[in-house]
Amino acid sequence: MIKQFFIISSAIIMITGFLLVWDSPPESFLEKKHINSDKNLIADSYMRQAKTSIFGTNGQRNLSLVTQKIELFVEKGSTLFEKPFITTSSAGSSVQLSAKSAVLDRETSKIFLSGDVQLRSALGIETSTLSTEKLTYLFDLGLVENEAFFTLKSNNITLTGNGITAQPMNGNYQFKKNIQARYETFR
Repeated sequence: MIKQFFIISSAIIMITGFLLVWDSPPESFLEKKHINSDKNLIADSYMRQAKTSIFGTNGQRNLSLVTQKIELFVEKGSTLFEKPFITTSSAGSSVQLSAKSAVLDRETSKIFLSGDVQLRSALGIETSTLSTEKLTYLFDLGLVENEAFFTLKSNNITLTGNGITAQPMNGNYQFKKNIQARYETFR
């Protein structure tokens, strides 16, 4: 009786295994290729509490950068910054950028800032602050671009809207859509 039970259960297990293999597609037996996703990238090198400068093709300093952490990805050709603080200045004007994170693409000379982005611009005695969630900074041109919602405060004027292109070092701003302005008078 026990011998028959083991023979029957062994036969059931073998038939079930055969049917599983028979019903499986051929791709399931091939070796799976490991796909490296952006979320699982491991930095080629990194630094903490870093201070650095980026120079243009003319040899002049384009910007200074202070960050809590820099991660370099050679294959992607990009550099990731954690809580960056970027400053650039020229005669009589300066720009300061801060965000939660940023990605530098050296080939296109762009820095993609994201997460509570603040841009403070000082042109003479005039200061303005641009707040948004995402911003692209083309540091060779001194140009900032944004398609998302923004708030720009300057002295007693507050502007809000969607999309902006600006050269804050020169004080040139181009607003794209849904612009609202509020002028506050002092009494």
